[in-house]
Amino acid sequence: MDEETQFLSTILRRDWNEYDSFVRRLEAEGKGTPVAIIGYAFFVAVQRRFGQYLDPAEVIRFVADARANLIEGHELPEKESKSLIFAMLGMDITGAEETVDKINIGEMAEIQAKLLFRLVEDAQLSDDQIDAFLLEAEGLLHEAHPEHRT
Repeated sequence: MDEETQFLSTILRRDWNEYDSFVRRLEAEGKGTPVAIIGYAFFVAVQRRFGQYLDPAEVIRFVADARANLIEGHELPEKESKSLIFAMLGMDITGAEETVDKINIGEMAEIQAKLLFRLVEDAQLSDDQIDAFLLEAEGLLHEAHPEHRT
């Protein structure tokens, strides 16, 4: 598992001591948050949760639930959250693509990370399942960007 994937693993497992260690190391190396793996993991999680049914109402319910139940859910922008999920599903929802195009990369990664945390939490994955999930996302990242191996 790549270092960036391991970083994301600490978040999904709520291993805040290891997370803090990663953050300190990344800062010391002059690196930012590893956004690429977050995006690919978000894609995999969204496909697993919604991909079979493509029901806009289910996406709306999920985002409302995430906003209500996440510690920082009140900071989760509703329109952008729904639009990111619709885009990952390839759903042609009026205004979704335009909304996603206006989100900067930092904000997008933050929204995706919060939604990803909720998606994984809802799926109640075991440690082995989290590893398999993250390796699937990492594989997609390497397939799309072979130069991205760390």
